[in-house]
Amino acid sequence: MKLRPCLNGIQPNSIITDRELLQAMCAFRILFPEVEISLSTRESERFRDHVAPILVNNISAGSKTQPGGYTTSKIELEQFSPQDHRSPQEVANALKKQGLSIFLTKN
Repeated sequence: MKLRPCLNGIQPNSIITDRELLQAMCAFRILFPEVEISLSTRESERFRDHVAPILVNNISAGSKTQPGGYTTSKIELEQFSPQDHRSPQEVANALKKQGLSIFLTKN
């Protein structure tokens, strides 16, 4: 997970690039091959589409990031700002185009 600046919160000293994140994910996969790697909507659509086929076990879609987001329609302060705003169906279609098997779950 990358730290990003947030309202009234911690300001990271440096921002991890997509390349650095990918390198860390590859190292993690090599060192811990049995551990699942999940990719959230915090990452960009482009990054997620490129990394999903090679490293990721789970990928989120259509996430609501404000506290209580699934129980109320009132939008308040988000826990994080999603970078990939695609619907679950759009993400599934993008992954299917890459030949990946899709298993939709509702958490």
